Amino acid sequence: MHSTTSSRMSFWTFFVLAFLSLAAAASGVWTFEDAQAVVAAKGGKADAYKFSPTKPVKGAITLGSRDILKVSLTVKEGSQAGRPHQAFLLAQEPESKVETFFPLSVKELSGKAKIDLSHKDLPAFLLTAPSLSLSLVLGSFGESAASIVTIGNIKPSLDPTAKALFEKQKQKDLGEGATVYKAKDEIRHIFRADPQSPPKIITLFFLLSVLAGLGGLFIVWFPILGGNLSHLPKALKAAPVSHPFFFASLLSLEGIFFMYYTQWNLFQTLAGMAVVGPVALFSGSRALREVRARREKGER
Repeated sequence: MHSTTSSRMSFWTFFVLAFLSLAAAASGVWTFEDAQAVVAAKGGKADAYKFSPTKPVKGAITLGSRDILKVSLTVKEGSQAGRPHQAFLLAQEPESKVETFFPLSVKELSGKAKIDLSHKDLPAFLLTAPSLSLSLVLGSFGESAASIVTIGNIKPSLDPTAKALFEKQKQKDLGEGATVYKAKDEIRHIFRADPQSPPKIITLFFLLSVLAGLGGLFIVWFPILGGNLSHLPKALKAAPVSHPFFFASLLSLEGIFFMYYTQWNLFQTLAGMAVVGPVALFSGSRALREVRARREKGER
């Protein structure tokens, strides 16, 4: 029994180790083979350049305004043909490091990849550069490592008229001067200052004016307007809740306005008004209804 279990464990251990060895052998680095770059001109002779991951194209490839650079190769994952998740041709200006990418068209089964590049595909800044470095970027999900391989240099060739137009366009896109990347001026955000209260002397003047008006109103209320405090017990008996609540709500509203003027913001003031307002409306309607009932009886 013990020997049988040990033999089974040995078999499964050997199987797992063998599988891991095969997986490790299968995984590798994304690379390519059978690569060449062909410069095809309309009505002219095509020039072909061979290159590999270890041997880039010697010298610079001249790309005229009517030429088309055709790059073709076979993408491989380790020793097998494959299709990576990312396959780009990187064109970079060596001094400024300004670069752009061009995706390759890759077939899924055979790994055959190709791309065509002409003057219309290059930005104005790169098109007027003395020389561009070409690199191939391959990478995907999984254990295989990505790779960036320099495959050569191209030299865009422009006639004087086209070069002048592109230089003008480059200055328009990047701004005046030779610096491509430069620090911008500091942006300072200036927010509107908080509203200030008026001077205290003005506030005190209007406060005294309001108090004087209220005092004058109470002075003329009894002899001229017919104020009568003898009806207060009858009013409180007829509406014991409405009259006190209405009077308290009016004082609360004045207190809310005072707090808004001194400390509170608009949101706090609106919240207070939302609480006191309905109380004043409901109790005031009941209190004024009771007053009207007494007035209709001829009681003042």
